[in-house]
Amino acid sequence: MRPLMKSLAALLLLNASVFSQNPMKTEENIRNTFHTITSQDMAHYASELTSEKYRGRLTGTPEFLDVACWVADNLKAWGLKPAGDDGGFLQYFDKDYTDVQSTGALSLTFSLNDSDAVTKHYTFPEHYFPGSNSDSGTVNAEVIYVGHGVTAPELGYDDYRGIDVKGKIVLMDTDVPASRNDEDYVSWVKYCYHQYKLNNAVRHGAAGMLYVNNMANPNTCFNPGFIYAHVGDEILDDLFSGTGRSHDEARKAMAAFRRPAPFSLGKTATISARTVYHPEGRGCNVLGMIEGSDADLKEEVILVGGHLDGQGHFGKVILPGALDNGSGIVDMLAAAKALAQSEVKPKRSILFIFIGGEECGLIGSQYYVAHPVVALEKTVCYFNLDMVGVGSGLAVWGAASYPGILSCFETANNSYIHRPFRSSKIRPLGVGRPRSDAWIFQNAGLRALSFGTFFRPGEKRGNIYYHHPGDQVQNLNLELMEDVSKLMFLGLLNLANREILFQ
Repeated sequence: MRPLMKSLAALLLLNASVFSQNPMKTEENIRNTFHTITSQDMAHYASELTSEKYRGRLTGTPEFLDVACWVADNLKAWGLKPAGDDGGFLQYFDKDYTDVQSTGALSLTFSLNDSDAVTKHYTFPEHYFPGSNSDSGTVNAEVIYVGHGVTAPELGYDDYRGIDVKGKIVLMDTDVPASRNDEDYVSWVKYCYHQYKLNNAVRHGAAGMLYVNNMANPNTCFNPGFIYAHVGDEILDDLFSGTGRSHDEARKAMAAFRRPAPFSLGKTATISARTVYHPEGRGCNVLGMIEGSDADLKEEVILVGGHLDGQGHFGKVILPGALDNGSGIVDMLAAAKALAQSEVKPKRSILFIFIGGEECGLIGSQYYVAHPVVALEKTVCYFNLDMVGVGSGLAVWGAASYPGILSCFETANNSYIHRPFRSSKIRPLGVGRPRSDAWIFQNAGLRALSFGTFFRPGEKRGNIYYHHPGDQVQNLNLELMEDVSKLMFLGLLNLANREILFQ
């Protein structure tokens, strides 16, 4: 135990006020709590979060509220204080949702000559994913390629120029014909949103859509009568066959010349979906507080968050969301339990926020910054956890901008955990569509950092799935996740007890 005691002593020297009263007892208490964080507990949390009863944790559904209550029950049992609505742990917001009741169907019909045709049927998830907010029914129509699906009169650009898509199925790319390196990119950002693209297709009279990103994506919107699916490379190749150009060539030409060139692909598609739309859905954030022990410093809060929601299900096919973001939630749960039960108490308060609605457009984080339970000016920083469950190295991205924060975690790792460790400086806010809860908190004026993991060069990555039924618990590195939580426990405790945070 002597090397361990020396390591913890070195860590505690970051905060002399904690260590000075009874160093041996303090070391013993921290050591005992440190060892309560186990991969066995983390396996249990991960198994629960990804279980079929929560149906993929889609925000708005009763099953999402059920998993939020499960998180809240754990926080209550561990001694965290409720910080949600009306003295509870949950902070509610409205969120509609679509119950996708099957994987649907998708086929293309190719005309061979004036009288003959052949139909090719595709399979889920290899070739397509059903639209997470598609209406129910079947659409059969000619397919028209409309580039990025953008109508921007102020920019002199319209992907629908010169072609009638009423009653047709549009094939559409994500993003816009401008790149982030272009000086005028900021003018295009509002056209990057999936919801805009779907709504614009409906405004032009389209009956359906094939969207070029083959994954589950609830960050869209419901339109009555509009049926759509997401498609991958094989379907794209088949759609462009016989047109004299490839999809990649057509997309690059639009980006290079910003000259829309919609055209019929000469194929007919059939998209079938079975769904039920629920406008009355309700989501929430889960908020649990470890109140600071210092009369003055407890008014300051360290905010730690990760998104609890997932991508839902397609009938019997569950999208378990183990890595995205069961992993971050598991790491948070283990760290929250250890910090709440530690006999060495933080001077500053630590607030854990299990965020809803991230997959639907960062809704929960936006709701929180508009309705904070602790004033944002009293929130010293925010730590985000998202997809923190594979690899072999530990990271605190953004901490290099704040040496006082970095030292708390770097010393913890170097003294005891001994994994490869990385950090970085805070990135300036981008001008594109925000894609992370951390962006929302940074945009609200907070120091936004992220706990992360990474692969070393040459390291085998194994099976990693994104917004896919294959994102399952067996692909997580639970030992790595144990060390993430241990890093959080030691680092957050010392950060909360530093007299001076920023110099």
